[in-house]
Amino acid sequence: MWGAAAATVAAVAALAWLWSPAASRGVLAGGAWNLASLACLSRLVSAWLRETPSAWRVTGWLLLKFPLLYILAFVVLRAPGMSLGGFGIGFSLVLAVVASWLAVAARRAAAVHPHGR
Repeated sequence: MWGAAAATVAAVAALAWLWSPAASRGVLAGGAWNLASLACLSRLVSAWLRETPSAWRVTGWLLLKFPLLYILAFVVLRAPGMSLGGFGIGFSLVLAVVASWLAVAARRAAAVHPHGR
């Protein structure tokens, strides 16, 4: 799932380079930021929903995800030569690939197999 999202972002960023280097940098930054954000969210939820949740792990992932990643996004978006539109495209690509991947996985997990087949 993560590899497919990263490959999609890389391919679109390569195509965006033909249009504008700033757009390409934005696509890469938006995709990387959303991959990091979703990875942190995934770790946060799994740490929180464990049989014996660790308050330290939950707090660590919360601190990494919310203040640090959002400060990083602010700094990246303020950088010269960074396209806000490209950032949005990279962000959206990762979201679409991961959501599609999870929808397919959920459908496969929920498939009902009749007896005898």
